[in-house]
Amino acid sequence: MSDIVSRWAGLALCGIGLVATLALAAAGDLTLYIHPRYVVFTVLLSVVGAGLFAAAVWVTATGRGADHDHDHRHDHDHDNPPSRRPRRVLSAAVTGALVIVAAVALLVVPPTTLSAERALSTVSAADGGGDVARPSLLGSDPTRFSVRDWASILGSGASAADLVGQQADVTGFLLIDDTGAVRVGRYAVTCCTVDAQLFAVPVIAADLPSELRSGDWVHLTGTFTDDAGTTRLSPESVDAVEEPDDPYLS
Repeated sequence: MSDIVSRWAGLALCGIGLVATLALAAAGDLTLYIHPRYVVFTVLLSVVGAGLFAAAVWVTATGRGADHDHDHRHDHDHDNPPSRRPRRVLSAAVTGALVIVAAVALLVVPPTTLSAERALSTVSAADGGGDVARPSLLGSDPTRFSVRDWASILGSGASAADLVGQQADVTGFLLIDDTGAVRVGRYAVTCCTVDAQLFAVPVIAADLPSELRSGDWVHLTGTFTDDAGTTRLSPESVDAVEEPDDPYLS
């Protein structure tokens, strides 16, 4: 059994990864993990990988099998002394468990977006993300600004006095920390979720419906005001919405 696991575990992991990637692409869920511009490239690469995977399975099943069985009969006692057998069994068990965990995680557990819990442990981009340019309010329609745009504007030092009369219209998920402070946020993805960056705007908690919870997606409109020395968004309308098909900003 340990010989079988050692021969096939690597291929099994590759196959699980290929099936999971292609299944996500077919369901339209691959963008939960990578930027939309990389979907076609990823699918094409996976198709090529599937061909190489099939060839590797054929070679492993036919080319090495006879040689392995022949060598196994002659060299079993030399390669597997009694003192090493428990370690080989343990190694095979760990490897088999890894394959099972990978199969469950990639093929059984449904895909999800990055959670609000992760966002609450992440400091919001106070500087607008470094390479993210602050949008100009002059000559622009602020109702078309995203959470990232407003976070960049606030992170650059804009105050409520600078934003008088500016109407925000954003969609994002609520972040409510242990102190009761509320932000509306959204992740931006450059390549994949590994580099995801949170952008969030502070919201006056008292102006939100009491039934909303952290992680709920909302469509929020309002204006910015000074709240005890901090510029926050004062909601005029707050509607609970479903998570959008494109939850990440790109």
